[in-house]
Amino acid sequence: MRTQALGAGLVAQSQLAMAPFRLHRPTTIEDTLAIVSEHPDAVFAAGCSDLVAQIREGCAPNTLVSLQKVDALRATSHEAGVLHIGSMVTHHMGATDDIVGTAIPNLAAAWASIATVRIRYTATVGGNLMARRYRYEMPLLLGALGADLVFDAGALSRPVASLWADGGTDQRGLLTDITVRTDDLVWFGYERSMRPTATVALAVRRNPDGTLQVRAQSGSEYRHGFALTADTGARELDPLEVSAQLAQQLPDDCADYTGSAEYRRHLVRVLTRRLLTAACAQLKGKTTR
Repeated sequence: MRTQALGAGLVAQSQLAMAPFRLHRPTTIEDTLAIVSEHPDAVFAAGCSDLVAQIREGCAPNTLVSLQKVDALRATSHEAGVLHIGSMVTHHMGATDDIVGTAIPNLAAAWASIATVRIRYTATVGGNLMARRYRYEMPLLLGALGADLVFDAGALSRPVASLWADGGTDQRGLLTDITVRTDDLVWFGYERSMRPTATVALAVRRNPDGTLQVRAQSGSEYRHGFALTADTGARELDPLEVSAQLAQQLPDDCADYTGSAEYRRHLVRVLTRRLLTAACAQLKGKTTR
């Protein structure tokens, strides 16, 4: 699911004039990696909902590797306090998967809220991440959860934030797995009511001493997510205090043509307070993820 850097604003009329390319249809991860070792510039085709757009923007693969028959990339598991999500899991599969729903119920609920029905049945979590488009929401959800991206069946692991490092051009290899620690996770939620201007994903984790730690990702359709963190030093959440602390961390360059930095901080303060209030309400009854 590695993609090429895309041009800005130059969109072709269609993909009908594509140059010839060689298509591979491997059935195993091992075969896929063998193909990539011979063709390091190969482009991966997952659900193809984004690939078509990339082709219209100028992507012209010499070698295309379809992952549709690599069933191992659709696996999910939850073992030893770690949730594993295969890179070929579609939005619909992830939102309805019993393993995901049991491990992090609110992740499944948030996953169900994104994209259109047509996209949900074809687009994959790996494609959503590796496309590196600001408007895609899985980087926010998984970034707040502190997820790691596993490449080449474990040969390399990097945090979701690495998608934006150096423009993402240093990413190489096949994204095979996404991992999320759940052993210390006590709550997770997502607020997209102010999309496209501002969206916030937020996770609450418990430190070894019992105090709570909050990690959030705030983004929009026009900027990549900003990581916001707060070590509360307490065993209970104070939504007003923590939301103000998180919002204040947004840098001045979070502004864009839809709103100033001050306005975006205001929105993030409101959205994080809403999420933290919901977390408090659920945590009073039971530990809910």
